[in-house]
Amino acid sequence: MPHSRWTLMLVPHDNERVRSFQVSSRSIRNAAGAALVAAVLMGTFSIAFFVKQSHHVQNAGLRQENQLLASEVDQMRRQMAELDRSIAALTEKDEQVRVVAGLPQIDEDVRKAGVGGPGFGSRATAALARLNPRVGRKVEATSEDLGGLVRRAALLRSSMDEALTQIQRNQQRMASTPTILPTTGHLSSLFSSGRYHPVLRITRPHKGIDIAARIGQPILAPARGRVVFAGNRSNGYGNMVEIDHGYGYITRYAHASRLRVRTGESVERGQLIADVGNTGLTSGPHLHYEVEVNGQQVDPMNFVIGDALP
Repeated sequence: MPHSRWTLMLVPHDNERVRSFQVSSRSIRNAAGAALVAAVLMGTFSIAFFVKQSHHVQNAGLRQENQLLASEVDQMRRQMAELDRSIAALTEKDEQVRVVAGLPQIDEDVRKAGVGGPGFGSRATAALARLNPRVGRKVEATSEDLGGLVRRAALLRSSMDEALTQIQRNQQRMASTPTILPTTGHLSSLFSSGRYHPVLRITRPHKGIDIAARIGQPILAPARGRVVFAGNRSNGYGNMVEIDHGYGYITRYAHASRLRVRTGESVERGQLIADVGNTGLTSGPHLHYEVEVNGQQVDPMNFVIGDALP
């Protein structure tokens, strides 16, 4: 009802008189509406205040996280600089090792290919650069430098592996190369395409060298290898040892008085394989020593580095 009125009575607990007030329903509605508006405004202002405070707290947290991230990136870059110096030092040593191994130097342009260039950048890095350009640039530069270090380290590892493999091969080949004379004594006959044979009294090729020595003097293997024959040959060589050293090298030791190895046995440089003798077609005790390379008999003196026994 638009014209209805309300009476409010205030009844005290003591002996004071009762008071009454009359208000219209419109006034009550207006008051209730005002109270509701006030409550809404207070709630809105309170929410806005707390949201603003929350943003302040979040921004402060983000700033702290950015500072920590920038500090971590700076620390990482210092460590990468130390790693860069270590790789540079190892690269110099790698060049020296390649010289020892007999390998060609790596082209400077190839080594420089590992410097700079794209690194491990990602969408996350790009997003970070948009949100915080300063930190984003640091992270991007660090990513590029890290990519360069990884490529340089991979190239260095590959080069060192190649050099070490080649050195091992060279060591194995050197250990299998007949570089010493098998026995000591007088060099009585040289390698020749035509030599007068003292027993047969004809001229024919002499496919090795003769070392005059006492009977029983030790004959030593001039290199690592495997005995492929140890016995008596009817072609005038008498008691003979034949060793396959690998890499195309084969050596023969004829006219021995006693054999110290058997067929199939592995020998090392300096190992006793026989004694000097006078068996077979000879005019006196001596060692007939031959070297064959890839099926071609060559002068053994071409390989001798020292004339003394090990």
